[in-house]
Amino acid sequence: MKKLIILIKTEWLKIKGLGLVYLALALGILVPLLDFVTKTFNPSFITGEELPGSVFESSITDNFKAFSMFLLLLYIVIAGNRIAQVDHKNNGWQLMETQPISKFQLYLSKYVILLILSFLCIATYFLFNILFSFLDYFIHPSDTKLLTFDLLWILKMFVRLCVGVLGIAAVQLCISVVFPGFIWAFLVGVLGLIVNTYSLVERVTLPFSPYNSIYVLCKTPNVKSLNHFITYSEYLSIFWAIVFFIIGYFWYRGKGFKPAFLKNKKQILFSSAFVVIAAGAFFILQKPRAYKSEGEGVVIKGSLQTNLKIDSIRIFSKDFHKKIGSASVKNGIFSWETKDKIPFDEYSLEFGTKKIDFMMGSGDQFNFDIRCNAMNIKYFLNSNRSAEQDYKNEEDGFGYEFSYAVQEQKYNDNPTGFYELAQSDWKKNIKRLEKFTDAENNALSDEFRSYRKQLLAIQYLNEINNYRKMTSWDDPKFAAPKSFLNELNSRIKNPTVLLSKNDDYIQYKLDEMITDKDRLSNSDSILFVKLNALPNGIEKDRLLTKHLVKSMELESDSTSRTQLFAREFKVLGNNDFKKLAQSKFEQISLSQKGAPFSDLKFLDNKGKSHQLSQYRGKYVVVDLWATWCGPCKQIRPIFDTRSNQYRYYSNIQFISISLDQDKTKWLNYLKTKPSKVPQYWLSDAMEFMNKYKIQTIPRFIIIDPEGKVFNLNTPFPDEDNFVEILDKLKKY
Repeated sequence: MKKLIILIKTEWLKIKGLGLVYLALALGILVPLLDFVTKTFNPSFITGEELPGSVFESSITDNFKAFSMFLLLLYIVIAGNRIAQVDHKNNGWQLMETQPISKFQLYLSKYVILLILSFLCIATYFLFNILFSFLDYFIHPSDTKLLTFDLLWILKMFVRLCVGVLGIAAVQLCISVVFPGFIWAFLVGVLGLIVNTYSLVERVTLPFSPYNSIYVLCKTPNVKSLNHFITYSEYLSIFWAIVFFIIGYFWYRGKGFKPAFLKNKKQILFSSAFVVIAAGAFFILQKPRAYKSEGEGVVIKGSLQTNLKIDSIRIFSKDFHKKIGSASVKNGIFSWETKDKIPFDEYSLEFGTKKIDFMMGSGDQFNFDIRCNAMNIKYFLNSNRSAEQDYKNEEDGFGYEFSYAVQEQKYNDNPTGFYELAQSDWKKNIKRLEKFTDAENNALSDEFRSYRKQLLAIQYLNEINNYRKMTSWDDPKFAAPKSFLNELNSRIKNPTVLLSKNDDYIQYKLDEMITDKDRLSNSDSILFVKLNALPNGIEKDRLLTKHLVKSMELESDSTSRTQLFAREFKVLGNNDFKKLAQSKFEQISLSQKGAPFSDLKFLDNKGKSHQLSQYRGKYVVVDLWATWCGPCKQIRPIFDTRSNQYRYYSNIQFISISLDQDKTKWLNYLKTKPSKVPQYWLSDAMEFMNKYKIQTIPRFIIIDPEGKVFNLNTPFPDEDNFVEILDKLKKY
């Protein structure tokens, strides 16, 4: 050990004049410095609705991928080459044999020096992120910025990245020993960087590339999203470190490939055994871990940080929104457990007006770390179904190229190009689904994978139908290739339970019931006739409810809508679908033009009570806002301008209604930002928003002179449509 320490000191002296320490510091500081300068001279607008969070955590994670995948990797490539070049240039191959030291210790000392330099670069990145975040906190103060310093989290992030570069350092040192010239070893390192860039763009993991372990690590840059602190990317890095350290050492000792591995039968046998063991270990390591059930029942627990008054969480099924369970939130902690058998399905975790959708079944465990306010929500999830959640959040939908082509209608005159792109995108998506793993190498469960394959097929079939609608149903040149259609239809031949409930699948089944001839006449009425003729059962109720809701939404006449609902409601047999149809009917009737609007009761800034009905005889333009809503405060001056613009028209009245939970914040805001528009505060805001299904603000509503809905979702005051609507209403 003493000789090793002496060797490390000696190697450090040898590289002292190479500038590697200064380069480590420069590359470590570069990204934090650029980020700080950008924020200083071009600060981003931070609104009150943004979630508060640690400035240190935000800075480290925001820049983590750019630093790790590019600058840190580039530094290891340069440093490894320069360390090896010292011996290449000074004839170190011969000189080392004259020293009373172990060749193993000599090679190990070089590897240790490379790691020390790499760790120095990493430490510089973390330290300067912390420093610049601290400075930014005071330069650009905000209520959303917190000086919360989680030392354990920072240590975990630091150690994880240090372990993540072990393999790359061993690979680069080995290559630098093999190639005497700087340029070849450097080009191999750059090739590794290119491979990582390809993985980033194509979203594919290439575990056979030692450099790719850093890409796998960066797939989840925050350890809070991991089930375990040290996981697949680190194990992969350690594996490559061992393999390439052994290869590099024997090459270094033998001064060539043949002397190192093929000198005699003993070496050949050793080399063969090494290859077999390494290949077997790699096969076991890179093999995705299959989904594993944790027994019966479900456990859901976690933490909730929020400024909202939330005392419980509820778990609902997505299908019919049936309550599965609930748990109280005490000191920001909640826990719910059931021993009942829970079918694999889509569920939602709901708290206040917020919700998180997730997949769940018996034997699953979930640990949520949630932060939210009235506008935003952010969460980390640890679960044995983490792969499903990652796929749902990251890989859902078509590829970029196909999505862009569909959105821009680029192939409306080129059916051949459209279907070639669709087939290519389909194959890529299926391949990605088959091989998808999360950052911890957890694979998707079989039941989820089967469902997603069928859903993908439906999405492409629906897009083909949309393409035919935009182009031509009659012209055969716009028809999809039969082989492609057959492949897609074969996937959905036996739909899973999840697929049968999916909206895309239900719409596809409805479209299939309409012939080209039907489309030329009243297709909606014809479809009702065909649906009513189906045998009674859950499938009929599901299809009929979907078409009924869609038809009611398109029906502008309230009498016709009521008649349609009454006629088709009697056909439904399942109580859940009846309740769903009834709820949708009431919601649509409530929000459609001409529907009676609630006579809201609110307070002015002096505490005096008012009612909306006091403005009967006028069109009332309502601004729904809150002091915590940044966009609301941005649009208020324009709303005030529009109010002033129409002040001479006696039949138009502008009012502003605050949905703040805390009346004091509203009153304080009015003291600093007074307005000539009448200002009111609604005490039962949550009940009102739930009734009218208002999810976001600002929201603008127009009520007619009779107190009925004129427009429940009016364009914003800065839009031309807003002016056009009011110009038609004004009365001279």
